Amino acid sequence: MKYRLAGVVGGLLLMAGNFYGPLCLLQSVALIPLMILILKNPKPKAAALAGFYSSVLFTIPQMMALRMPIAVTVILLIWFTLLLVALYLSIACLLPRSALIGSLATGAIWALLDWLNFTTVPIWGMAQSFARSWTAWPPLVQFISITGISGIAFVSGTLQGLAAHALVSPPHRKPAAIGITSVLILMGIVNTLIWMQKPAGYIRMAAAGWIFDDCSAEIDPHSAEGFEKLFAEPARRAAEQGAALFTTGELGFYIADHNRTEWMERFGRIANENNLWLAVGYFNITENKNRMFFMSPEGRIIEEYTKTYLTPLEPGWNGDGHLKTIEVNGITIGGMICQDDNFADLTRYYGRFKVPVVLCPTADWWTIREAHLQAVQARAIEGQYAIMRGAANGISAIIDPKGRVLTKMDHYRRGPGYVIAEVPIHTRITPFSRFGHTPLLALCLLLFAAAMVNKKGGP
Repeated sequence: MKYRLAGVVGGLLLMAGNFYGPLCLLQSVALIPLMILILKNPKPKAAALAGFYSSVLFTIPQMMALRMPIAVTVILLIWFTLLLVALYLSIACLLPRSALIGSLATGAIWALLDWLNFTTVPIWGMAQSFARSWTAWPPLVQFISITGISGIAFVSGTLQGLAAHALVSPPHRKPAAIGITSVLILMGIVNTLIWMQKPAGYIRMAAAGWIFDDCSAEIDPHSAEGFEKLFAEPARRAAEQGAALFTTGELGFYIADHNRTEWMERFGRIANENNLWLAVGYFNITENKNRMFFMSPEGRIIEEYTKTYLTPLEPGWNGDGHLKTIEVNGITIGGMICQDDNFADLTRYYGRFKVPVVLCPTADWWTIREAHLQAVQARAIEGQYAIMRGAANGISAIIDPKGRVLTKMDHYRRGPGYVIAEVPIHTRITPFSRFGHTPLLALCLLLFAAAMVNKKGGP
């Protein structure tokens, strides 16, 4: 009964931040009840059952709130059940081996499972991470520019393991306390050093969004009135406020080959009259592709990009992953579309090439808009580049390289509009951009191996 209750408590605490970001701090104690039981009376089978209870409380409330397609819901429910059962069973096997190595191995196995989570069944990519909601506290997680987001699971699991040893075993109290203090000091130093880095400059940019679901069908960006209200007028106002570039949400317009010239002339007039770069998300009806184009202030198409990672059940053909950049006032600007921001092969590309600003036109829906915003903040920290996203059916936002939301607009609550901000420019290559998850995974495997050969009960 106690193990099952520990699983229930763990699932609720792990899940809380996904409903309200700041509650992610509860993850810092989510596993401690289970760990205390394991150290007092280890029962691997009971721990596995606790993992099942935890998965139910972690997954089902989220699936009900997010209202994903049934097939996706079933797959994720099964997948997270397997992950949490594996996590709880692994804790039962690793944590009792020693205070230090057992705790480090516990953090390591959680990080490994988190990585497997979004690479083995990547329905939503890195947005599936257990640590996604920690972006509510950017100063605490700057170190993910070194480790990637799974580093949060490693640190959290390690600290909770040490805390459990300190609470249960008096002989381990001192080494556990030293371990906790050392980890916290190290994290504080790393986070502070990254946080204190100064930008090389700024660029003023704007992003627009609107709703085009069934509840707002009267707003049609393809009509003359809709184009003026949703796109042309916001672009003019942004230019008057000093914006050098103006972007929209994903699928903002539906354009076919037979009317492409007419559309490009309309966009070109806005760009030319306002001396404004444009980055517009649209659906190419003829080619059945989700795309965005970059247009210069002279009204010329400079680059076009096709979305690489389509969401489940999304129609159309995906692109080849060839990312595109432009130069605006001497600053390199990159682009990707919506779901692309959940996959490290694309997000790390811009970090490796020191691209300081990435545009990410997005189309969400009511139930996932906050979750997607949480996830994209992590990408900004990992790559130390700013991300600007216009949103259709979601939240337009401008995020700085430290993961802070400079400005945002929830179009479901506030209607159509745009956001504008001075975007800080950083041109450093982060360790995560250069090496990806490899260093963290290697460390985790080493710690796992060390725990397996370590005798139980050691310090």
